[in-house]
Amino acid sequence: MFEKEIDKLLERELRLYTDLFDRYDVAPLKGIVEKEIRNKGFRLFFPGNLEHLFQEYYFLKTINRIRIMLIFGIIVYLSFGYADYVLFPEMYKDLWTIRLFMLFILLPTLIYVFISKNYRMTYWVYCFMALMAGVSIVGMMFVLPPTEAQIYYAGLFLIIFFLYTLSGLPFLFSSIDSWAIALIYFLIDISFLHSPEKYLAANMFFISSANILGMIGGYILEYYVRKDFLLSLKVYMDKKELEELNERLRHLSNHDELTGLANRRRLKEVFQKELKRAIRERIPLTVLMIDIDYFKAYNDKYGHIKGDFALKEVGRIIGRHARRPADIVSRWGGEEFVVVLSNVNGEQAYQVAQAIHKDVLERNIEHRSSPFKKLTVSIGGFSEIPDNVRTIDDFISKADKALYRAKETGRNRVVVYNGKL
Repeated sequence: MFEKEIDKLLERELRLYTDLFDRYDVAPLKGIVEKEIRNKGFRLFFPGNLEHLFQEYYFLKTINRIRIMLIFGIIVYLSFGYADYVLFPEMYKDLWTIRLFMLFILLPTLIYVFISKNYRMTYWVYCFMALMAGVSIVGMMFVLPPTEAQIYYAGLFLIIFFLYTLSGLPFLFSSIDSWAIALIYFLIDISFLHSPEKYLAANMFFISSANILGMIGGYILEYYVRKDFLLSLKVYMDKKELEELNERLRHLSNHDELTGLANRRRLKEVFQKELKRAIRERIPLTVLMIDIDYFKAYNDKYGHIKGDFALKEVGRIIGRHARRPADIVSRWGGEEFVVVLSNVNGEQAYQVAQAIHKDVLERNIEHRSSPFKKLTVSIGGFSEIPDNVRTIDDFISKADKALYRAKETGRNRVVVYNGKL
């Protein structure tokens, strides 16, 4: 049971940073991330865009905690109204007026925290609310008799403790806000409260000590959050690199490197699936075998670079005629290509082959070693509705015979057989 809950938390954490990082181009940050992970020290800011990404990560990670703790803080703040009544029954109405007035002022900011998606503004609004809570406590000290006012001084400690530990605010924001509360208390005391010097000195010593201890704790907390962020980002980038590498390997294992067309292995996988479908649904299946005429002579005259270009161009032209999801074009080997067309009969296959033949001619690639003076192709095809005994090799063999017939009768032509030979 406990292990399942841990797995859920880990899955949620993974989904959290994956959704965020997917929106950014994090690849340029890899070197910076690795450097920061190796760094033994700790800085309040990461370099450049890494800091901006961290702030969004931190906001997504803590926003629910920020909102829940804000409600909790308000409940605690209001619950101390009971202490107002118990300690100062003759003045509790004045004290409650301050509490409710402050809550009324802060209501719009409370709503903002629950709807905002801007982390900077959310943090500053949160700081403002905590600061106003501190001011209200100092205000309560002001309306109480000087000898009794020190009782409410402990409320400032609660706010400072809340800011550094429970609030969810980043270290910098919680530190600024806590020291601002200490400074406001000091200024109001020396200007209006006029506490005895020994009380003021003791109060400032303890409130400053609370801030220093809080900063140390907040510093350590954010240190581990930042390390967690760096490790999460590193895991994400490594995972993406592995996925991209696997995708490239899958592509290379299924495609011809030169033309980008399917290789023989991929063709047979698709062919087998389409053959089963054609047998099951009683639909025709067509195979076209395409050979570039006099290609060896072309390579000898123009060189292998031009030869590779010619192969890619012919492959691109053929690929334009395999438009449906079930169609596939493959480089069979050397200067030969194979096209599988599902639910295409002999007449339609002949039209497709003629269109490919025509497009290659119109590409008008020079080939002076050919009797046609430009690059041409010979195409052989075979089409039928297969039965249960028909195999891939049968189709290839019969399309190859049609190709041989096209080459035997002068090349630069199309021959398609329909049905059993």
